[in-house]
Formats: sequence, C-alpha cells, structure tokens
Amino acid sequence: MPLRPPETFEFAAVSCGRDQSLALLTSGRLVGWGGEGSGNLPSGLPNYCANEKANTSAVMLECPPSASIAAGYGVSFAVDREGRVHAWGVDTAGIGGPRAALGMIAPTQLRGIESARSVSAREFLAAAVDAQGAIHTWGINHDGSLGRATVGMNAQPGRVDGVPPASNVAVGHGYMLALTREGDVYSWGANAAGQLGVGHLASEAAPKRVETKERLRSVAAGATHSLGVTVDGRVIAWGSNHRGQLGNEAHAYATEPVPVAFDERITAVAAGMHFSLALGESGRVYAWGWNGRGQLGVEDTQDRSRPARVPGIHGATSIAAGETHAVAIAAGRLFGWGNNNSGQIGSASRQQLAAVSFFPYT
Repeated sequence: MPLRPPETFEFAAVSCGRDQSLALLTSGRLVGWGGEGSGNLPSGLPNYCANEKANTSAVMLECPPSASIAAGYGVSFAVDREGRVHAWGVDTAGIGGPRAALGMIAPTQLRGIESARSVSAREFLAAAVDAQGAIHTWGINHDGSLGRATVGMNAQPGRVDGVPPASNVAVGHGYMLALTREGDVYSWGANAAGQLGVGHLASEAAPKRVETKERLRSVAAGATHSLGVTVDGRVIAWGSNHRGQLGNEAHAYATEPVPVAFDERITAVAAGMHFSLALGESGRVYAWGWNGRGQLGVEDTQDRSRPARVPGIHGATSIAAGETHAVAIAAGRLFGWGNNNSGQIGSASRQQLAAVSFFPYT
C-alpha cells in the first residue's frame, strides 16, 4: 500500500491541460502528474495519484506557495501568494516567455504582470487577472485572440482594454471569456462556431459583451463552446454543439446563450474538447458531449446530448476538464477519468478509463 501523505496534502483545486494535471494544496504547494507541463520527474513523493500497479507518480513542484493554477498545452502556470506568475513545461509557442528562460520542470517567474490573482491557459494562449481586475493576455494573436492590438506572436503579457474590472478569464481554443466582478461576460477572438456568444460567427479582435438576462458567477471555455453559471445556479451554453456539448439536440451551434437543464443548482462548470462538466450543489458531478475517450466517466464511450450524472463521485468540491480527460476532488480525494496516454489520470495500467478511477493514497 502507498504511504499516506502528510496532512498538508489537502486538495484545494485541480486543473487539467492537454496531457497533464495539477493539484493545488491548501498549503499552497503544487503537485503535478502526467505529460509535459506536469513537472514530472522521479521523486520520493507517495504514489497517491496512481493505482498500485502503476509506475507513474506525482511530483511536488518547487514553486512558492500559490493561489491559482492553470494547466495548458505542454506549459503550466501558477500565481503565487505574492501575485507573481510562474511558468514551466515545453514552450513550443513562447507563451511562457522567452524560450531560453523557461524550465521544463522548474517554475520560472514570468515578467510583465504585477499583483496577479488568477491565471488561465489553453493551446498557445494564456491570461491573468491582477488585483485591480485588469486582464493581461499573451500568446499567438490569431483571430484577435489576445483582445488587444498586436499581431502574430507576442510572448510578453499586455493589458486588455475595454473590459470592466474582471474576476476571472477562461481561455478556449483561440478565444477568451472574461467574467467581470459585476457578473457580466465579455468575449473576443475566434468565433466560427459562435463560441463568443455575441449573435454572429465573425471573429472579434476587441472585447464584446455577451448579452445575458442574468448575472453570472463563473464561466468556462472549451475548444469551440462556452459555459456559464448564473448567480442562482442555472447553466447556459453557447458555441459548437456537434457532439451535444451544449446539452441539447436542437442546435448545430448557438451564437447566443441557451439553457442547460438540471434538477439542482449548479455551482461550477468546466469545458474540454467538445465535452462539458458541471458540479451540483449536492456534490454530484455531471457530464455531457463527446465521449470518445471516456471523458464523460459514464462507463461507456457513447456521446451524450443531455447532462448525465458521473457515477462513483459523492461530495465533490472541485472539477477540471482537460482536452480529453477530467479530474475531480471529492471527499478530500482525487478521482479521474478519460484519456490516460500520458498518465494524466494517474494510472499507467490503462490508456483510458471510461469510468471514474479513484487515486488511492491511504
């Protein structure tokens, strides 16, 4: 049996990227597992996120105590408690800063942002929100995805204008969503599937307000679809729906928000590549959309156009969706399902899991 970790191994949040997963502990320490961007190297840590037959293990990252994490495509980010942004991984597109300065396993401070509070990342794009609510973006500016006046590659962060003070930014494939402190949503970037939610299919290089009837408490950006949770716990969705990721069969895509039906209030959502997750007030987890890699966790690989409860999870407090895998914190423990080609759900014994797998560490 693996050794039980010290009591400081209490999970506060999780984040999933393309091939890696990260967990933020209540102590502020960071743990990673999986492929590039996990900081994965052999370590003496307990093998708490793999089964007994696995040969993969988690890695404790040498980063100052942190408050926010984001796993992207081969590159990961953390905001420490002093507001500094750190990056590590394989920097193929420069989004971690100058390529020569980025370490594959050792977090490196990213210059150009002061007093950051949160960070988000996806393929070739990243964003951070500072203490004043200002948004800073960096990466490749295709289709106006940075939301500011620049062209091509821009490895250094720059400020986005035209958005009221924000609480968070969600990064999709070539587009971004900003949630303001007042509960409004602004979007910019690629929009071929209506993922900006602004009523048309043209890209937007500057932030545009998403017209919603209610204030939102959280947003999530997938490959080409978007999700939001209203302040009273209802879910809305917009963008591509070719795999049912909007939670209905009525639309090929939606350029404006449409409702997603649930039998309970929802507290959080997450979006991956053509699939969606929701966390209920009861601690239940729901999934819908594309399921070709078992990323819905519903014990098969059939797509769902309606939210289905993920069996085996009770008392969940945090969820995260990667490209084709998912992780949840429930009852203080980690659970994962979906694609596992790089060990991103903590088991070397299978390439994918269509059902939830508990990461034992007791």
